[in-house]
Amino acid sequence: MSTDVLSIRKVQYWFHRFKNGNFERDDLPHTERPSEVNMDRLKQLIEDDPRLTMWCLAEQLRCSHTTAETHLHELGTMWKYGVWLPHDFSPHQLQQRVDA
Repeated sequence: MSTDVLSIRKVQYWFHRFKNGNFERDDLPHTERPSEVNMDRLKQLIEDDPRLTMWCLAEQLRCSHTTAETHLHELGTMWKYGVWLPHDFSPHQLQQRVDA
């Protein structure tokens, strides 16, 4: 199907909206707002106690565990040996990757 052609389902969707008197082309406002996580607080929490689990961090930050996981990944940390560690490679590990 060409990108210039609407699918039948999309036409039905717009027809239903127009039939009900909704002539707005913009989406309706969403009820949920994106989760805002204070990255500085997250860093401080894992520096103070690197053994905190993702669930504990999420509880303290008042967000879902998947949101906490995403932000931990953005910080470049990973859960290893029961603690959060920076996901940096040592010079030896970097050289092994180049040699491989």
